[in-house]
Amino acid sequence: NVYAESHVEYINREKAFESRGGCIFHTHHLPKWAKDDPKKFFKMADKYEGIGNRRYMEIEFALPNELKTVAQYRQIIDAFIEKHLANHYYAYAIHEKIGMLSEEQRHPHVHIMFSERLIDDVEKIKERPAKYFFSYPARKKKYGTEPTFEEKYKRGAPKNRRWAQKSFLSVLREDFAKIQNEVLAKNGFSIRVDHRTLKVQKEVAEQNGDTSLARLFNRIPEEYIGVISCKDNSDPKFARLKKFRALRNRHFDFIFKADYATKEIEELETKDEVQKALMKARKFITSKDFLSQNFDSKTLQDLKAKIMFEIEEVNRWKRAIISQHDAEEKAKLEYMRPAERELWLNYFETLAQKKQLEDFIANYPKLKSLSDTAAIAYEEIIHGANSKISSLLFSAALLKNSVDAINKKLETPDYRKNIFLVTHHILQANSYARKMLKIESTKLARAVDELKNAIFFQSISDQKVFKTREVYDTIRHQFFGLKNEYEKLLRLKFFFQKKIISPLRALAMAQNILVHGDFKKLRAAILQYKKDSKRLSKNLDFFNQREKIFNNTNCTVHQQPSFLQEKYSLTKEKVKLELERKRLTDLKLFLEKQKSELEELCKQPESVKKIQLIAVGILRKNRKFVNKLQVVDKNLKELSARLQHTKKQMDVVELQLKMERRTTFYKVFEPQYSNKTAAALIADAILQEPQAAQLVARSSGNNLEMEKTWELMSELDKDELRHKKILRNL
Repeated sequence: NVYAESHVEYINREKAFESRGGCIFHTHHLPKWAKDDPKKFFKMADKYEGIGNRRYMEIEFALPNELKTVAQYRQIIDAFIEKHLANHYYAYAIHEKIGMLSEEQRHPHVHIMFSERLIDDVEKIKERPAKYFFSYPARKKKYGTEPTFEEKYKRGAPKNRRWAQKSFLSVLREDFAKIQNEVLAKNGFSIRVDHRTLKVQKEVAEQNGDTSLARLFNRIPEEYIGVISCKDNSDPKFARLKKFRALRNRHFDFIFKADYATKEIEELETKDEVQKALMKARKFITSKDFLSQNFDSKTLQDLKAKIMFEIEEVNRWKRAIISQHDAEEKAKLEYMRPAERELWLNYFETLAQKKQLEDFIANYPKLKSLSDTAAIAYEEIIHGANSKISSLLFSAALLKNSVDAINKKLETPDYRKNIFLVTHHILQANSYARKMLKIESTKLARAVDELKNAIFFQSISDQKVFKTREVYDTIRHQFFGLKNEYEKLLRLKFFFQKKIISPLRALAMAQNILVHGDFKKLRAAILQYKKDSKRLSKNLDFFNQREKIFNNTNCTVHQQPSFLQEKYSLTKEKVKLELERKRLTDLKLFLEKQKSELEELCKQPESVKKIQLIAVGILRKNRKFVNKLQVVDKNLKELSARLQHTKKQMDVVELQLKMERRTTFYKVFEPQYSNKTAAALIADAILQEPQAAQLVARSSGNNLEMEKTWELMSELDKDELRHKKILRNL
């Protein structure tokens, strides 16, 4: 019922509304007859629009606090008008006032008034007078013929019917959010506007595994109370909203602190992993084993190159990592004016220079015996550094009050929330670099182990002669390496087994999804009921014992105060237990009823189809874990066979070692015949495997190479078997 002309005065803060202030800019797009006066245009709308017709429509949008100038605000408003109001006459005003409940926070927003009537082709060629423009538009004639240009001119401009559609409001909100985000990015801000509801944003955050954002969005939307309630401090709505905001800010602070702590722990863990991997590589590269190698073989050269490559990769991803402190500083700088930003950077640069000079003085050694010239030079250097420190301290003291004021501004709830969001998004965007850094650190540690093993086995395989002890040590090394690999695969198998969902469980999950999680809540309630029933049973047993002891009490003490007190306590306890028993009985009936209702709902034909579809989808998604488990099972089977064989080798070599009276030597011929190492080949020969026995010779002679008597183990084994047969026959 507000007159359009009066509302123009309101948004432009004119006449009766001038005292309210806050209008920092207004402009319009009007026909010539309005003579650049929005009041005249909308006064004609009040006069000529038909009874029951809207004389104007208004859009009010909040503008980002990050932007400071009218030119920046207009980048958003003009882009929105270009998209949705280019064919309408309009007027808009930008307001910027301190919010009544926002703790001195700016509240920029825009009021856009416009007519629903379109600037059609006729209006573009020849503007209608006000009387014509606001009248009913010309309609099609009989038999559907279009009205003439003159007939359209003398009738009103057509209305854009989309403004009457409620669904169009969501389109406007989405477009306005997109335009704001484009302008924010253009002006160097990382924060983004989201037009979606808190519920949708929470669900998306949960799907992305972002628990901090999910907790942030898990809140009730703020109630709108209007200007009148804000001005009246005694209004219950005002007090309720003020309390709500205080609690919400405490909730935000808790989320911020929890997220910062989590991110700090992750950062420290990553640093620790990287440091361990680099230290391991550095220690190995400077070791005697590494430095003594010529790296003649291609295998060793490739493994060495792999270590160097992984070190470069780790350092590259280290440089790509943004620390939590740096991300927060970057976010804070976005919310400072250019002058504030320069002052802030100067202050912390001054402190950094002071710290460098203090470290320099602390680490600059003064030798005990200095010549006079050297002593004078030393004193001059220290004096110059101290003078510079004093100068920097004075500069920092001058800047400190201004820095504290900036920091106080940034600690207000709205700024703090936005800084947290920007920091969080920077760190989330950097999560890929963190992930890659961990992966490359693991690869580096593995590459070091691979080269160590290669050097170890190369040194063994290069030998011409092996002692039984050397064979045993090598086989033992192989056994425990395989055992570690087997245990890792077992852990992986158990992990995938937990992830695999059976068809029955998939159906249960589908039923729970169909009833929006009520089955899960019911199971939790039943579990709690069982716990409470168990506790009640224990309490009843204890009560019965007390009551039995009490009933057997001597009659002479019945009038004593302690007896009466005990009787009162037992009566009170009995009533309490009876109430608990009744509560649990009622709860059991309720849970049984709820269970039967849910089961009945799931048995309906439509529900059965939905449950089957959901279950199929769950099993389809879960198929990847089934495939991975199959691969792991196959690898486990192969590895188990290798592990058992290596265990046999280790046991037989250990037995051979215990039975030896003097050192036995082994020599391998043509070790390239098999992929097995020389030690494994010798162990197989001791196990009397025919192929291995053909390639291994044994000697029990003295330690001089030229005096050793070498015999193929196959021949010796034959002799041993022959002797055993003769002994058996005897």
